[in-house]
Amino acid sequence: MRRWWIGPILAVTVLTTAAGCAVPPAAGNNSLTDGWASMPTPRVFTPRTGTCHATAAGLVGHRADYAPVRCDLPHEVETVFVGIFTGAHGVSDRAPSPGSATRRLARANCDQQVKKFLGDDWPAGRVRLEVIVPSTQAWSGGARWYRCDIGETVSMQDRTFVPRTTSLAGTLAADGALRYGCFTPDSVTGSNVGQLLPVACARSHQSEFAGLYHEPSLSYDDLAANADLVHERCRQVVADYAKLPVDDDLRHRFGTIYDYPFKDEWDDGHLTVRCLLWRADPPLTGSVRDGGPTALPIHYD
Repeated sequence: MRRWWIGPILAVTVLTTAAGCAVPPAAGNNSLTDGWASMPTPRVFTPRTGTCHATAAGLVGHRADYAPVRCDLPHEVETVFVGIFTGAHGVSDRAPSPGSATRRLARANCDQQVKKFLGDDWPAGRVRLEVIVPSTQAWSGGARWYRCDIGETVSMQDRTFVPRTTSLAGTLAADGALRYGCFTPDSVTGSNVGQLLPVACARSHQSEFAGLYHEPSLSYDDLAANADLVHERCRQVVADYAKLPVDDDLRHRFGTIYDYPFKDEWDDGHLTVRCLLWRADPPLTGSVRDGGPTALPIHYD
């Protein structure tokens, strides 16, 4: 749907007098600007940080749809930061397209701003980041902002936003409410697991979130085609998390599950892979964090 904006209309009142009764003009310097205030500089709309929104905006933010609400009212997303494109990234004739260097720059900055706000990298918990830029029409009118919006999601595998009535500030700090922890799957078929259901780490479980790694060297297609390589890198993440020696026995202590972004997110610069350990038999009954070899003993098949 095309959106059209009608700019402010300058209302001019024409004063007339009866014929023969005109008042002669006052003496002056014949300047057309005598007595006229200068026109104000047009203001370009820029969204505000620290606001919440009833529904997520998607990739493009339209002025007509901008309707922030108080964060104690139901909302899907929260604007953590608003940045401005400058330099070479701000001179293009068109708004940043998906996968462009300009959008990747905005996402990288949003990642850092959101990390400070949440207490950790947003992929470490049930949070989703959306980077929003102006529409093509707004960009043509001088808008150069980008928004960093975050919201709570249903689960690691279901990234639908969950309405909230509180801010997400600090929810990924140590023991934060939305941090990933331990899981048990609702089904296991061969090497495929079903939905990972969160469970207290003190209860019997088969999987635990261990951490993240950044994958700048593979394209999206290469990532999808190189499962063994991704598992190998996730084993290192688990080893660091559990304080395990990285040796030939590492693969006999646990398996790994990994989760990576959708292609459009990857193209925009979200190159983070989530790594979880997997131990089906015997199941785990406590967190393995910093547990060392005794937490994950060698288990030969």
